[in-house]
Amino acid sequence: MSVLHAGIATFLGASQVPASRAELEAAGATVAVLGLPDDTTTVTRPGASHGPRAIRDASSHFAFGETYHFDYDVTISEHETIVDCGDVDPVAGNVARTFERAEVALDQIHAAGAFPVLLGGDHAALIPGARAAARATGGKMGLVMLDTHLDTAPDIDGEELSHCTPVARTLDLDGVDGANVSIIGAHGAANPRMELDAARAHGVNVFSVRDIDRDGIEAVTRKALAAAADGTDGVYLSFDIDVLDGGFAWGTCGPEIGGITGRELVKSLEILSAANLVGMDCVEVSPFLDPSGNTARVGARAVIDVLAGRVVARRAAGAS
Repeated sequence: MSVLHAGIATFLGASQVPASRAELEAAGATVAVLGLPDDTTTVTRPGASHGPRAIRDASSHFAFGETYHFDYDVTISEHETIVDCGDVDPVAGNVARTFERAEVALDQIHAAGAFPVLLGGDHAALIPGARAAARATGGKMGLVMLDTHLDTAPDIDGEELSHCTPVARTLDLDGVDGANVSIIGAHGAANPRMELDAARAHGVNVFSVRDIDRDGIEAVTRKALAAAADGTDGVYLSFDIDVLDGGFAWGTCGPEIGGITGRELVKSLEILSAANLVGMDCVEVSPFLDPSGNTARVGARAVIDVLAGRVVARRAAGAS
């Protein structure tokens, strides 16, 4: 067996292909990973800009055996051609232009028919991710967000592009209705009342950790997904690593005690990956806050689970 951490770090050792429709199509890409190394909108601890590199490096742990996933009994590489499009080049001090660059790359990925996996960065990465996905659906889009925080703030001190506002900016999009937005895992002392009021005003479905304690993660996830998928042409999945209890993933800007467990996350992602997903992101991994590297590995594993789950869902439907 080769040394797993040798060579250039791409996600699961994937080939490097630019975010160009022509080059992605020529490569036969079905999954395209794109990094957005920007955390300039965070209001707490920085460091998530290093997340994409750390997640790629951590993914090497799972790359042996040709991406075989024991839980799903599937070898992902037999069904998907994964490529790594590298990182969006952030514009220092101008997050709006950074997001414009991200959207250009994501539009190319969608146009090539590949499934986009966006690695943040802070949770503001959902903003360009959702914008591009909404254009790609051409109709109504739902959102399922796994997050400790509601992220529904209309603005932060007048700034509309923030890691506290991605749900609000998603709700701004044509074709996105609050009834088709579900948040799983909200809890704790860092959710302002204003954000809860905003969620209620838009009819957003909020499923707290206490709901999970009472009803179980499977029932909650199925209910959240049903709401997001109802009448929509696709669902975007946003995974904030801080939805996990801080004991599972402390390398993030705003960890909390009392979050969901690793097993609950795995079960939730299994259910969500079977949906008609139009894209996903994995955000708020701040590797410098976790010297063990575990948080980045959790992020990589979460993406891999979604990819494996999508393969199994298509296989069950007779599509692959």
